[in-house]
Amino acid sequence: MKYFLLFIIYAAGLIVSSLGLALIIRSGLGVGPGDSIAVGLSMHLPVTVGSVMIAAFIILLLINAKLEKKRPQYESLIPIIIRGRTLDIFLYGMLADVELEAWWSQWGTFSLGLFATAVGIAFYLRTPFPRIPLDHFMMIMNERTNQSKSTVRIFTESGMALIGFLLGAPVGIGTLLVAILLGPFIQWSFPLARPVAGMWTKSNKKEKQKA
Repeated sequence: MKYFLLFIIYAAGLIVSSLGLALIIRSGLGVGPGDSIAVGLSMHLPVTVGSVMIAAFIILLLINAKLEKKRPQYESLIPIIIRGRTLDIFLYGMLADVELEAWWSQWGTFSLGLFATAVGIAFYLRTPFPRIPLDHFMMIMNERTNQSKSTVRIFTESGMALIGFLLGAPVGIGTLLVAILLGPFIQWSFPLARPVAGMWTKSNKKEKQKA
């Protein structure tokens, strides 16, 4: 029962983070660094942003396996598909007709998107289920460099923003703010999700004691 509840939290975290990404894109202030590559490629290819993201994540999944010298984590296809498909649902469905012209509505939408993305990522990372390859890559680099999650994310997303800009994606002030603030926001949100981690760590301890 606990693992079922954890999976619900896991899926909810992924969906909330997808909503956050969609809100950032629709704010008109610039797409997120990681999304800028997917958005840029979708501008040149007859595919959705989510579809490009799924393909890119699968490639990154193989890169992670190479870095760790382990088998590819094919179970990560679960969050990959959830993220890609739900992002498309929000972008081309629920938020398709959203047009923000007033500065306060743009900044309000952007701020809500940034907050939702950080909280969603923090909560889903606290569960024992597969991570999205990009977030797993961040964790790998965090362990290898002994740098904080926020520092690793800032450097990684800055590089992705540059690639997105070269692809013609709408990189703007919002992109810079996501690159600078998303890492610290996730770091800030991580303790909020500590009870989620406690649910399965306590369960593992009980199982070991019984054994």
